[in-house]
Amino acid sequence: MRRFALLPVLFLAFALAACGLGRSEFEDDPAYKAGHSDGCWSATSEVPGDPSTVTRNDEAWKSSEAYRTGWKAGYNACTIRGRSGSMGMPDLPERGTGVH
Repeated sequence: MRRFALLPVLFLAFALAACGLGRSEFEDDPAYKAGHSDGCWSATSEVPGDPSTVTRNDEAWKSSEAYRTGWKAGYNACTIRGRSGSMGMPDLPERGTGVH
């Protein structure tokens, strides 16, 4: 019976540990936030083959791990999957435009 009393404690410990997964150690850093913004902007405005459409602070990119981490996270979060215009949503033929 004592073994089963430990089960809720273990479950709670694992649940609390999972809360920290996926969160960057830099999320509260202003450089991370700036990088995230630049990365997201780049993902949504990039013209393939035209590097001038990528928004990135090269000095911060070279010197700040927080900026680089934020830029990559922002770019990945905002990348339009397959360049279909669906912002990460799967392309489904039955999905309407939302305009009636």
